[in-house]
Amino acid sequence: MKRSLFTPTAPTALAALTALFCAAAVPAAALPGAAADPAPPVHVHLLTQAALGAPGIRAAPRRGAAAPAWRFGVDKLRIEGGALPSAPEAEQTTSAHASAFVQWQPDRSWEGRTGVRVDAFSQGGGRAASDRVRLDLGDTYLRWRGGDTRVTVGAQTVVWGRVDEIPLIDRVSRVDLTRYLLDDLPERRRPQVALRLEQAWDDVTVDIVALPAFRGAALPDVSSVWSPINRTTGEVIGIASSPTLTALVRGATVLQDDGGSGGMALRLTRTGDPFDMGLTLARTRQSLPYYRVDIGAATLTAVHPYQRFIGVDAEWTTGDLTWRTELGYTAGVPATRPDVTMARVAALDWVGAVEAFPGGGDTRVTLQLVARSLRSRQPLLEIKHYAGVNGEFETSFSQGRWKAAVRFAAGLNVRDHYLGPRLSFVGWEPHEFYVAGHFFDGEARTLGNFHRDHHLIAVGMRTRF
Repeated sequence: MKRSLFTPTAPTALAALTALFCAAAVPAAALPGAAADPAPPVHVHLLTQAALGAPGIRAAPRRGAAAPAWRFGVDKLRIEGGALPSAPEAEQTTSAHASAFVQWQPDRSWEGRTGVRVDAFSQGGGRAASDRVRLDLGDTYLRWRGGDTRVTVGAQTVVWGRVDEIPLIDRVSRVDLTRYLLDDLPERRRPQVALRLEQAWDDVTVDIVALPAFRGAALPDVSSVWSPINRTTGEVIGIASSPTLTALVRGATVLQDDGGSGGMALRLTRTGDPFDMGLTLARTRQSLPYYRVDIGAATLTAVHPYQRFIGVDAEWTTGDLTWRTELGYTAGVPATRPDVTMARVAALDWVGAVEAFPGGGDTRVTLQLVARSLRSRQPLLEIKHYAGVNGEFETSFSQGRWKAAVRFAAGLNVRDHYLGPRLSFVGWEPHEFYVAGHFFDGEARTLGNFHRDHHLIAVGMRTRF
């Protein structure tokens, strides 16, 4: 089962997150893999002061002083509230997130980091009102560098792949489904306990990841509108409904089975002319859950069986266009027979993408084609063959103080639609204030159909340090 260390009321959660927001005066660390020198020193008592409401104070470094070995601060904040005009489960929803870290780097060879994150969720005004706060581990690891070798042990975020939204090569990360697809891809990933070895030889790099302690995807509460199980309609995401399954889902006990190890994966990449390319081999347990049905016990259990994967990817440029592609074959993919028992099938997936900056750097356009085929002769409740397109258009104006963007996705052989417009004010860096919409539609068994009543209109603030 998913673990929640504590579940205070929503006002307590917002108070805790407000305290963390006060800690934003502490400078954030660079990304774990960055080679930049650490930031100026920070007094060790700052986070305690911030939690009590006292202002943070940053000590100015002496000219010529050595860089500090210890750094800490808050690196991400987000608060969002939204209306759900069509959802029977709730009329409004709020969410908040904050993450903090402590980093130790005595020299360029050694680095240690401890991270923690807190997430608060609330929805109300409908059949499934709920409040929940979760405390979870952030990136927490020990890393050693020596020449072209890097070894990292601990909870770390590893995202493989070249394309946006649907990276097929991403075989070792832990997916964050607590807000479904509302956030950008990097925000939908959490650390996974791993042992990682990276070794470079000129333009060739090998990346080996072992997962000794597997954790499945971070899932929302089963009553959330973003849960992959909808108790109101009796549906499981991506699976065709039936009277028997509908009755079971509405009253079933939902379990989680994600203990044990997660397997191992290897990625080999080469950079240079005429294109960058990669090869990925993996035998891992996938983070996304498959819900195994037990009618007799009236249970739905999120399982993560091992899958074998081989994939190739490439990236190249022609003029002002950047092209990316990924192709993968997976054996052992769980699927559902008409009698709701689990089958194991093979899947062939392909993504082709292009990125452009028309008119200069103020506008970015991405377009992706996706295709998936489940190789099975027996009938399945999932869609066997799917083709679709997705992408994003983003532009800035008013001297870069405003941004307008729209994300979209559509099925080509089935009706499956998503539209996500956003208007943001970014003139007060590093803060962003935004208003956004998320709209869904589709036919049976598609993601758009599952969330057809979950249109969301949201306003929020997020900060990245």
